[in-house]
This record gives sequence, structure tokens and C-alpha cells, in this order.
Amino acid sequence: MKKFKEEFIKSVRYIIPICIIFIGILALKNYSHIASFFSSNFTVLNDLLAPFFIGFIIAYMLNQPMKKLEEKFKLKRGISILIIYGVALIILVFAWLFIIPVIKSNIDELVLSIPNGIDQAQNLINNISSHSKFDINNPNIKSQINDFITKVLVPLSTFTASTVSNFIINLMSTIVSYTINIVLGLVISVYLLLSKEKYIKVVSLFFKKILKQHYFKVKEFINILDNNIGIYIMAKAMDSTIYGIICTIVLALVGSKYAIFIGIIAGMTNMIPFFGPILGTVIAVVANLFFSIDKAILVLVVMIVVQQLESAILEPHFVGKQVGVPPILTIFAVTFAGKYTGFLGILLAVPVTGVLLVYFKRYIYNKKEDNLCDTL
Repeated sequence: MKKFKEEFIKSVRYIIPICIIFIGILALKNYSHIASFFSSNFTVLNDLLAPFFIGFIIAYMLNQPMKKLEEKFKLKRGISILIIYGVALIILVFAWLFIIPVIKSNIDELVLSIPNGIDQAQNLINNISSHSKFDINNPNIKSQINDFITKVLVPLSTFTASTVSNFIINLMSTIVSYTINIVLGLVISVYLLLSKEKYIKVVSLFFKKILKQHYFKVKEFINILDNNIGIYIMAKAMDSTIYGIICTIVLALVGSKYAIFIGIIAGMTNMIPFFGPILGTVIAVVANLFFSIDKAILVLVVMIVVQQLESAILEPHFVGKQVGVPPILTIFAVTFAGKYTGFLGILLAVPVTGVLLVYFKRYIYNKKEDNLCDTL
């Protein structure tokens, strides 16, 4: 019996690789059918889970303000959820009725103002040439300038305006097409927030059974990641909202074109560390450049001043050093995320890098402790 068992085990050892090779050959021959099967089923699964994913994202975003209300005002869970969702609904309705139409009209006006912007550019070139040594009437120079304007400046301006317009239109159509999923996601998010402690407990017990001795290390990592991401996004969102409002008010006071539109863009781009404020300033200057060079210069100065005030007052107050990522690593993280991920990756690059720094410092510190122990 023992010999039979040994022979059987030996035969199984030979059979398993043969079966794997055979299955691999079949998979390669029927790759298109297998890929089609998984693709179609993934689409169905994605449609099925979309409301739950949306609900989780909404619940995660609103969890921090809900906790703040409960801690500061000692409110019950239901009342705090009612307040949070009520405020969010008011903001969405206000944006849909008043802000979106303004942005749409601003974009349409910007597209129509492109010829005027080209005239402004030509006048600027003529003014510069009149005070310079080169002759603007030179056929070669004039041809090069006209080529630059017609082949580079005009297509670039048209592309930028149409891209922004298409983005907003596509965003609105996406929101409309996902209306059912968003509504279901809102309902799911309410249930998640109402009983989040119970769900967290069930998930914790499940992973405790699977991960066993590694459970506490994984739990610690998730807690640090959640704390970093939650604090950073909440603080940065508050900072960027106030920054966008200030930009809108200041730009309106100096007579800037599209003050509301530029203020919203400035607030949104401010969520991106380092590069975001620069991008918002460039958009503000280019938008005003189509109407007046003097106004564009004034807007540039105003935006730089507001940025300095924001980095000196608002950001330290809201964001502070909660994430603790050095500037050089922030630039690297944002650049890396921008190359390989989308906007969400750029947004999460800094807090995720902060988590990695925590573990890197812990590793270095432990190594130093080991060295000290060795010398002792």
C-alpha cells in the first residue's frame, strides 16, 4: 500500500506539468474567445458593482466632515448625515443652475474671441518690432510670423477652447448617463455611513481569518494610509475652495474676463501640488490675453500675489505638515503620478508618498537600533 502511494505521488508529479502545458496550449489557441468571455463578463460585473463603488467613494469623501460634526457638536449619526447631504445637495443644485451656465457661456465667448486675440498678438509683435533692430516689413520675417500665428497660435487656441468645452459637455453627459448609478450610490453611501462601524467590524473579522499573523501589520498600514489620505484631501479641498473663491473675487475686482470660470479652474488645479497653481495662472493669463495684454499682465501679477498669500497663510493653516513630504519628493511623486496615472493618481500622490516615508523612516530607525545593539 505504501509503495502504491509513493508511485501514485510520483506519477502525479509528472502528470501535473503535462496538464498545465496542455491547458496553456488550449488557452493560447482560444485566446480570442477567452479574452472576449472575460471582457464581456467584466463589463457586466463592472455595471453591477458601479453603484457600490460610487457609494463607497461618496461615503469616504463625506466621512471626514461627518466625523467632525459628531465630535464638535455631539450630533447623532442620522442628524449629521442629514446635514452633510443637505449641504452637498444645495451646492450641487446651485452649481447646476448658476455656475455651469456661466462656464458654458464663458467658453463660447472665449472661442469667439480668438480672432481678437490674434489681432492682439499681431499688434504686440508690431510694437516690439518698431522698437527693435529687425524690420517687420522684411518678407521672410513677416512670412514666419504669419505662419506661426496661422499654423501654431490659432490651432492651439482653438484646440484649448474646444477641449475645455468638450470636457464639460462630456462630463455633463456622463453624469446624466450615470444618473441611476449615482442615485443608487448616494443611497448606498447613506447606509454605509449609518452602519460603518458594523461593516468595518465584519470586514476586519474576515481579513483576520485570511491574513492571520499578518493582519495587524496590514491593518496598521491601512489605518496610516486612510488617515493620510482622509486628512490631506479634506484639508486640501478646504484650502483650494477658499483659494478659488478669493481668486474669483480678486479677479472680478481687477476687471478680469471670466472671473468665475478662472476662479473655479484655479481652485480645481490648486489640488495638484506645485504644478496646479502654475497651471491655473497660465489659464488665467491666456484667457485675458485674448482681450488685452495690459489686463493679462495685471492678472498675472494678481494671481502671483494671491498664490503667495495662499502658500503663506491658507495652506499652512489647513494642510500644514500633516503629510510631511519634502518638496523634492512631492515634485517627484506628482510628476511620476502624472506620467503613469490620471488625475486621481496625481491627487493621491502626496499622501501615498507620505505613507511610504513613514515606513521608510521606521525601517531606517530600526536598522540604526540594530546597529547600536550590535556595537553594544
